[in-house]
Amino acid sequence: MAGQPGAGTLWVLGGAALGVCLAGVAGQLVEPSTAPPKPKPPPLTKETVVFWDMRLWHVVGIFSLFVLSILITLCCVFNCRVPRTRKEIEARYLQRKAAKMYTDKLETVPPLNELTEVPGEEKKKKKKKDSVDTVAIKVEEDEKNEAKKKKGEK
Repeated sequence: MAGQPGAGTLWVLGGAALGVCLAGVAGQLVEPSTAPPKPKPPPLTKETVVFWDMRLWHVVGIFSLFVLSILITLCCVFNCRVPRTRKEIEARYLQRKAAKMYTDKLETVPPLNELTEVPGEEKKKKKKKDSVDTVAIKVEEDEKNEAKKKKGEK
């Protein structure tokens, strides 16, 4: 091997690779400590007191009831029933399709005030937009109207 050209570089590369591997292994070595081992926590059982003098099974039960009640409430409010038959699935599809067609037609209908004349609308147009009617002004107007009616009757 010593007679082959380039054999020295092979030895150098092999030595470098071995040095890198040994450096990585040396970093993983743990030095023994003289401190006493940490005490293990007591095992977690169903009778372990968690908080407020409640055992673990109390907490799990209360949490489960809470989640179950929220789930039932949401299913009742949003009617989350899964259809079971093909007829029910098709009926629901047709119902949604009809509702969509209805809402689309409603969007094309103009507002009511554009279709018909609203009684008393002319009076509102004559008044200034800045003025605000108070109860006193309305009472005075009613008294004037009653006085005009009495004059007309005489």
